[in-house]
Amino acid sequence: MQIRRFIVAQIPAAGVECVLPPAEALHAGKVLRLGPGDRIDLLDGAGTRAEAVLTAPGAGRRFEGMACRVTARQAVAAPALRIRLYLAPPRARLMGDAVRIATELGVRRLTPILCRYSVSRPDAAAAVGWEQDAEAAMKQSGNPFRPQIDPPRDLAAALRDAAEPGVFGAVPRAGAPEESAAAVGAGDVGLWVGPEGGFSEDEEAALAGHGLAPLSVGPWILRVETAVPALLGRLWGGRAHA
Repeated sequence: MQIRRFIVAQIPAAGVECVLPPAEALHAGKVLRLGPGDRIDLLDGAGTRAEAVLTAPGAGRRFEGMACRVTARQAVAAPALRIRLYLAPPRARLMGDAVRIATELGVRRLTPILCRYSVSRPDAAAAVGWEQDAEAAMKQSGNPFRPQIDPPRDLAAALRDAAEPGVFGAVPRAGAPEESAAAVGAGDVGLWVGPEGGFSEDEEAALAGHGLAPLSVGPWILRVETAVPALLGRLWGGRAHA
C-alpha cells in the first residue's frame, strides 16, 4: 500500500488530533481524494514522524480544517554524520533535482555557492522553490529531517563561514593527494561540489588552504546532478544508519 506523507509544523502525542496545513489539506483532498478513515503519515521536519488517520474532511473547495488523529508517534535519532553540502547550482530544474537528491541522502544543510565557472547565479528568492523541492523529497523518502537551505553566496564568503572539516569533489590528478571517504569521521562534515566546469585552480587552492581535501568518484568529469549522489554515497559508505 502506498504511504501518503504530509508535513506539519508539530506532531502531537498519540490519540490527539491535529489540522493539516492549508497546502497539505488541499493536496490530500483535491489531488489524492483522501477522506475520513484514510491512513497517512506525518513528518515535522525536525526528526519526528507519526502514523495517523484522517478524521475530518475539511470544508469547501480548499478542504480547510482537514484533520487527523495521531495513532503512533516516533522520534527518530539523527544520523551521527551531519553533512553540509556546498553546491554550485546547475541550471533551473537541475538544481531542484539536486536538492531532492540531497534531501533523500540525508544532507542536513545546503549552501549554494557561486564560483568562477558557475552557469547559474540564482538570487535569494530561489530558495523558496528549493524548500518546496526538499519537502517533496521528504515525503517521497520518509526522511523526517528538513535540510536548512541557505541563500546563495560566493565561494569566499562560504569558506569564511565554514567551520567543519570536509572534502571537495575533484577529478583525480596523477601524484595529487586524495582523501579517503573512510577517513571522514562522524560529526559535522562539509562536501563541496563545484560547477560542471569544475573549481578554478585558484578556488581549489583556496579550498585546500582551508584544510579541505579532494575526493573523486572516478577519472572523468561529472555533471553536477551526477556528482552530488556519487560523492554523498562515498561519504555515507556503510554508515547510512550510524
